[in-house]
Amino acid sequence: MLAFVLVLALLGSTGGAPAVVQQGTSASPSPAHDGQAKEGQQSVSPQGGYALKVNVDSVFLNVSVRERTTNRSIAGLQKDDFLVYEDGVQQEVGQLLPTEAPFNLLLLLDVSGSTASYLHLMKEAAIDFTREIKADDRVAIATFNSRVQLVENFTNDRAAAQQAIQRIHSGGGTAFYDALMTCIDRYMRGVEGRSAIVVFTDGVDNQLAGRSATGSRTTFDELYRRVQEIDTIIYTIFLNTEGQVPAFTRGPGGRGGMGGPGGRRHGRGFPGSYPFPWPQPLPNPSPRPQQDEKAIYEEARDQLMEIAEQTGGRMHSPHKIEELSSVYSEIADDLRIQYQLSYNSTDRARDGRWREIRVKVANHPEAVVRTRKGYYARKDGSLSGAPTP
Repeated sequence: MLAFVLVLALLGSTGGAPAVVQQGTSASPSPAHDGQAKEGQQSVSPQGGYALKVNVDSVFLNVSVRERTTNRSIAGLQKDDFLVYEDGVQQEVGQLLPTEAPFNLLLLLDVSGSTASYLHLMKEAAIDFTREIKADDRVAIATFNSRVQLVENFTNDRAAAQQAIQRIHSGGGTAFYDALMTCIDRYMRGVEGRSAIVVFTDGVDNQLAGRSATGSRTTFDELYRRVQEIDTIIYTIFLNTEGQVPAFTRGPGGRGGMGGPGGRRHGRGFPGSYPFPWPQPLPNPSPRPQQDEKAIYEEARDQLMEIAEQTGGRMHSPHKIEELSSVYSEIADDLRIQYQLSYNSTDRARDGRWREIRVKVANHPEAVVRTRKGYYARKDGSLSGAPTP
């Protein structure tokens, strides 16, 4: 299934400013990682800037703000422009850092067998994106089918990145959940400064389609929980391959049910589908139960949107290939203009409970604000994206 996932992680700060947010590198993050600063701990900028000592429990957010009518990022906002609410209670913004630093971009490309007829489109799209970002941004290329592979490590050399993309071949199953988990926990490990991963996908893991032999070992719930634990913004670009792949067989379980903890919208329906103009169908596609296939693609879209919105990102669904350039421009614009703000939570409970976050911009009714949806309070007294085991 086609995949091109962009995950943005603001791991540091710009221009020598203090960086108090670090990326998690394992499924069980240490107290100094994943968007929390432990009480009494110093956080040192990975850019070589000065240290910031945090003597209280603090929450750090990466925020993007766009104009509703023009869809352009809004720069120049001040601390007093932001209103932050935790579980409906307004919080005092302690610090605001506008960030326009270079970022590290990881392109995650699905090269499973179903992409064979469309691989050239995927390569062109990835190459176009490398041209869209700034010269001082670094890019890495990863691919996955039933396994994930780092094809090109982070580099400023655009020619090297583009040559790596051209060398990509397709084949195998689709283990999307495993691939994204690996990117978060392995390929982004040790990356300093702002970082990103971009996914180009229909989102249908073979596990979701009932093909456990070639699907992920990681479940979607495990991946979603990991996404809640990290300070990253994930952008997903959904390409609809429905009707273009061999028959799906529905596995155990299905959609539906109540919304789960941490803001899950499990079972929420999606309006219609997004046909993508592939050049030709796969030869002799096998007959399939249409209702099952539609449900699988709806659930895949639902999952992609949940991942993106949970982290403050967005799922893009281009109707045609020509729209990809505007999608790339919007994502690149989002990456360049971000705000990093902090606040000390008024809720001092040590309960490991999920806390919902909402951010508004005062006196800007047309502003569209995106940030992560919440975090788990640690039971040991520090704040984190994840509770203490």
